Amino acid sequence: MAPDWIRRRGLPALLLAVCFLALCAGQAEARGPAISDIQPYDTIFVYEEGLNLSQLRNATTDNPVVALQKYQDDNTRKSLIKSIPVVDDTNFEVQDLLVGGEYGTYYAFNPTDGTTALVMIREPRVFLDVVLANPYHNEPLAGLSVSENTRIAFRIASPDVGAFYQAGGVYPATIDIVLTHPGGAESTVISGLNFAGLNVSSTRFYTDDPGRPGAIPLSGLRDPGTYTVRAEWRTPEAFDAYAPNSEPVTFTVGNRVGVETGTPTPAATATATPTVTVAPTTATPTTLPTTSPAATETVTPTATATVVPATPTPTAAPLPVAAVVGALGLAVILAGRRR
Repeated sequence: MAPDWIRRRGLPALLLAVCFLALCAGQAEARGPAISDIQPYDTIFVYEEGLNLSQLRNATTDNPVVALQKYQDDNTRKSLIKSIPVVDDTNFEVQDLLVGGEYGTYYAFNPTDGTTALVMIREPRVFLDVVLANPYHNEPLAGLSVSENTRIAFRIASPDVGAFYQAGGVYPATIDIVLTHPGGAESTVISGLNFAGLNVSSTRFYTDDPGRPGAIPLSGLRDPGTYTVRAEWRTPEAFDAYAPNSEPVTFTVGNRVGVETGTPTPAATATATPTVTVAPTTATPTTLPTTSPAATETVTPTATATVVPATPTPTAAPLPVAAVVGALGLAVILAGRRR
């Protein structure tokens, strides 16, 4: 049975829904045949250079694209919000200054043909977080103090680049993970593992995933203290030059009780040494009765005086008996009333 909104609006609404699904499916396609060849519904990014927009032309007239235009509510019948000039549609550069933060859907435009195909313009963003190594990826470590015996990994997220910046199954965008040591030195090699040139081939990945550098043993970091890590764009060159890096994340390496189950064990052995020193002090009173017989005479009367009255005091046993008798009497009275 068709939904109410389809029955009310009829065939036009159904066709609109089909077009919307086709649009969503088109946006998931990769570029091709090269990364610079832009097809309808592709996503392009600010700072990209050398893009070929000729596939956005009207297929009949083949007039060149002279502008990319953004409309209110992505509706070409509404007001124009932004128009980005295209001098050469076979060699186009997406300038951040011209986009001006107005990301979203843009339509290719030619004065003769009007609007033709559409593309998406987005900003290349990358995010980084420090987590425990697999299988504890849901434990973030940013801002925490971590034991030097811990194994960690980095979580990288780039929702747009990881999804759309590809051609023929090849993901050319790469990043470097740069670690800043407590002394200020920077390196992409961490505990013997190289974190330079990692391909952004998915919207999110971990550096200890299969095919990635692996989990990082913090024992390989010689200097205890606070470390800072960030992700930087490496390729394409325009991303490296202009796209923002990830926000830096800090974590502290040091002996922290409670990070691992093995760390509290030495503390238990340390507490055993004071108990050994206490034992000789308790043994010294045993020599007192041999040196002073008067002490034994004072101990026995006090012992008998404390023991004899101590046993009668808890003799409150008759109280439960009286309570039982009273309860039985109450039960008899209640039984008589019922009759």
